[in-house]
Amino acid sequence: MPPLFHRYPRLGESLPRVALASLPTPVDRWERLGADAGIARLCVKRDDISGEAYGGNKVRKLEFLLARATALGATSVLTFGAAGSNHALATAIYARQLGMEAISMMVPQQNSPNVRRNLLRGLAAGAELRLFGGRKMVSAATLQEIASRFSAGKGRPFVIPAGGSAPLGVVGFVNAAFELRAQVEAGLIPEPDRIYVASGTMGTCVGLLLGLAAAGLRSRVVAVRVTTAPYTTPEKARRLYARTLGLLRRADRDFPAIPFPESRFTLRDEFLGEGYARPTEAGTAALRRLDDLEGGALEGTYTGKALACLLADGASGALENETILFWNTYNSQSQADAIKNLDYYQLPEGFHRYFQEAPQPPEG
Repeated sequence: MPPLFHRYPRLGESLPRVALASLPTPVDRWERLGADAGIARLCVKRDDISGEAYGGNKVRKLEFLLARATALGATSVLTFGAAGSNHALATAIYARQLGMEAISMMVPQQNSPNVRRNLLRGLAAGAELRLFGGRKMVSAATLQEIASRFSAGKGRPFVIPAGGSAPLGVVGFVNAAFELRAQVEAGLIPEPDRIYVASGTMGTCVGLLLGLAAAGLRSRVVAVRVTTAPYTTPEKARRLYARTLGLLRRADRDFPAIPFPESRFTLRDEFLGEGYARPTEAGTAALRRLDDLEGGALEGTYTGKALACLLADGASGALENETILFWNTYNSQSQADAIKNLDYYQLPEGFHRYFQEAPQPPEG
């Protein structure tokens, strides 16, 4: 039973969940990096291995989102993202495991090796990949897609927002905070003073913030922006927090009505660089430093930027006497075998340019 449901059993009666993730994910120490960075105790939460087929932070959200899709009798799911979206890929992989089709409505992004890998892996997972020029075009095409599938007798697809950051998906990270509390109680990690995490669509950081407060942990969440508005903003954090809290309290009135904990949440902007999916010098340097000292696997456009923020704070002396937890949201499960025999010509033609044009330097 998920630790959240163990504490609030009525939640399990109204919030279906399908076990996709390999939980709990372990907590490791980065002793050499911590010593080098001037941090007393530096740990990492290994959500990079959260699922056997595909890891990262999306799996926890999909446990609740795809369970709802299944409960509604959906035979397909439709979601959104940039061309190299990790969320769209994770959705396709796990939807297929549950016997559902996946439709990925995508917009262009900066080319990179990761975009190429994710597109081929999505192809391997059987995803219907669609590329559009911008968000307005996606909105119109989504309505048309839903109508055409319904009229063809295929049923209405279950729609999942970008990043899986709907309140139901956020519950996955409320549960993650209760999982962390169990690890603290078991002596696997001291209670963290701060938790550093990349913030894309905010479901991970908001779920942790709410879950930590409900679990009685005093940890502060440092969310490092890796996307621009409207995906990551202080206002969105508060709205998503309130909507998720409302969902949980409707399901179980015993769940505490905790106001947004302003003093325990910080959104950092200064490590975004030139924008979404674009590596930064600080992020690349952070990856090299980690690789030299610990050998850990991250990438440059999400987790690398979050690590750069952590290391900068360490260099300032702000973390000298604290226990710091870095929440690794990256997928480190290899996808090489799944894509080794695929050719990009099997993708819709609009995606071919990602394989024909030179990519930016690798993210990690």
